[in-house]
Amino acid sequence: MGARNHSRCGSALSSFSADMVLTPLSRNPIRLEDATVAAVLKRPLPVLRVPHDPALPPVTIVIVTFDNLLFNRMCLESLLANTDYSNYDVLVVDNASGDGTPDYLRRLAANHPHVRLILNHVNIGFAAANNLALREAAGDVLILLNNDTIVPKGWVSGLVQYLQDEKIGLVGPTTNRLGNEAEIETGYRTYGEFEEFASGVAERGGRGGFDIGIGSMFCLAMRRETFERLGALDEQFGIGMFEDDDYSMRARAAGLRVVCAENLFVHHFGGASFGKLAASGEFGPLFHANRRRWEAKWGRPWQGPSRRANPCYENLKKRISRVVRDATPAAATILVVSRGDEELLNLLRADGRNAGHFPQAPDGCYAGCYPAHSEAAIAELEQLRAAGGEFLIFPCTASWWLDHYRDFAAHLDRRYSKVVVETDACLVYALREGEGSLV
Repeated sequence: MGARNHSRCGSALSSFSADMVLTPLSRNPIRLEDATVAAVLKRPLPVLRVPHDPALPPVTIVIVTFDNLLFNRMCLESLLANTDYSNYDVLVVDNASGDGTPDYLRRLAANHPHVRLILNHVNIGFAAANNLALREAAGDVLILLNNDTIVPKGWVSGLVQYLQDEKIGLVGPTTNRLGNEAEIETGYRTYGEFEEFASGVAERGGRGGFDIGIGSMFCLAMRRETFERLGALDEQFGIGMFEDDDYSMRARAAGLRVVCAENLFVHHFGGASFGKLAASGEFGPLFHANRRRWEAKWGRPWQGPSRRANPCYENLKKRISRVVRDATPAAATILVVSRGDEELLNLLRADGRNAGHFPQAPDGCYAGCYPAHSEAAIAELEQLRAAGGEFLIFPCTASWWLDHYRDFAAHLDRRYSKVVVETDACLVYALREGEGSLV
């Protein structure tokens, strides 16, 4: 597969305002600042004519949409503004959106001949919608892109370059929010800062890539021959989750590498669609049902993704371990608020504590999402306390819980005692009503 340097497509299309804020106000469901929402939804529909260079390998970018007009626009319009690869088309599959997204897509496609649409009358799910598009795709390179992403300049050409290595089957970029090794620390808040950050990643990262456990389909590229070799996404996972775990396993089973590109970065809001399921309480059951499907298919327990080593966080975990060891008795049953950090729990277990996740699934694994609201958090806490939970640990990285779940925080303060408050380490509640003293 050949590729060469190329100039930016000529266009009158402007990018988003540099001061547009990307940081969410809240999650589950995700909510952005009013000014950001207005800037996107009131923006004139972009008009762009893309030069066509047949010497470049053709690329098809597949995007599945289901409601979320705000995020659909940010994704597609950043793609049109920043994709400086002049032989690509976009195939959008809409799963029966009811928020005006189909009308927007029709108007966008009318202005952009390289944007093609498949408009479904029902929501057929993530895997089935991608499969529908992949069967229609014309590109030699196929890219699956989530609709809650924003892409920077150079993203397509960067992915195409990695796929010149025939040993690489799947490749994706680094990002700000994912939960595995592809997630890196970021400090940007606005669109302009994001562009600067992504440019810095490209400059610092060279052309290095590393093998990763799960090539996440928030942004994942493959050659057509890889898709034909591995086959369609597994549609047993319904509306979503675990397709990328499964596809990565299939790639490695076929002798292909699954790679994260250190020199590429794509912004990922994360949870634009599944955050609504978390708010309704549907996410947890779906997550665990699909996990069981994955385990039945592969005949092994599912292991959560690994995370990138972070020296600051590693030191924090050690401080938390020391605090908990000093503040709780040996063999105490403690509940830890984290995003499923099994390594932190193992540190605490090594000190003789019976450590478990909060929130957790019935089998004790991390629940896979945060509670929908304070009432759900309170109900789970009381259930786990009745089952023997003695202490609740908030690492300082989870202190936002007490602002977000205000009624939950009030419940804790009303019924239980703080036995540790160390703002640079953790907060510890003793789950015995009226007992305990501040250390």
